[in-house]
Amino acid sequence: MSTAGAQRTYALWVQLIEDEALAAATLSGEPERAAAERGFSAEDLEVLRELGRQRGTRWNLENLRFRTAQETADSLVSYLPRTMRMLTQGQEGWLQDLTYEYLSLHRWRQLGHLRFSECERFAAYARERIARRRPLPRHFDAVLDFELAVVRLLKKTATIPKDLWPAPPGPLSDDELAKRPLRRSEAMELIDLPVDLSEWIRTADPLRGGVGDRPITVLAVVPSLRETHRLQVISEGARELLLRCDGKKRAADLVAELAEELEGPQVLAALRRWLDAQVLWA
Repeated sequence: MSTAGAQRTYALWVQLIEDEALAAATLSGEPERAAAERGFSAEDLEVLRELGRQRGTRWNLENLRFRTAQETADSLVSYLPRTMRMLTQGQEGWLQDLTYEYLSLHRWRQLGHLRFSECERFAAYARERIARRRPLPRHFDAVLDFELAVVRLLKKTATIPKDLWPAPPGPLSDDELAKRPLRRSEAMELIDLPVDLSEWIRTADPLRGGVGDRPITVLAVVPSLRETHRLQVISEGARELLLRCDGKKRAADLVAELAEELEGPQVLAALRRWLDAQVLWA
């Protein structure tokens, strides 16, 4: 077989993977109509006939799709654990069916190592396709928004230059800290949620426990490229303090601005904790 012939055979094999109707016609031994509808040449048709005659074609197709679906499901469960559990009620069979349907919609074009982008694409599928067929569980949008915010933070870390990752400053006296301008790490995010998902965030299981009515803010941070992300529910006062850490204001300025709401030692203690946790840098 010539190089051109081999390349065309491979292209047809890829199309069989992506095009389920073409694959079904080929495996049934009757690819003529499907080939004509797609404008295939006589040579292409003969390749499809040969593929249809080969005993391993069906197994190869099914095995490839199974492995693709398994890899995709593993990524989704890893990075959207609460979302996937809500959609499938924790049933493995539902997870497999859902992943097959999702990949079929996208013609089995898995995003491979772009796992965060895969999560974002699946989120759009859930909201645009699944939501049309059945009511989504209560608080589903809040859960998905939370998990997508974490996914996007993790995705963002690949674009942060090395010199913009904060390092703990070491021991600082109150006077030294007061003089330092403070700013938020590039690898942190304040995630505002309309309801209290604290228990579900802690357990990663939205099928148990309850949701509070009050809104909450979750602090998400990736301290360094050697560490995983960390999550913490913070108060309104802590949220306001973090938002004011813009790299221009010194710790002393922050103490003065929040004097009516927080005592100076409280502000300095919070700033120290965040510096040590690499949420802030000075």
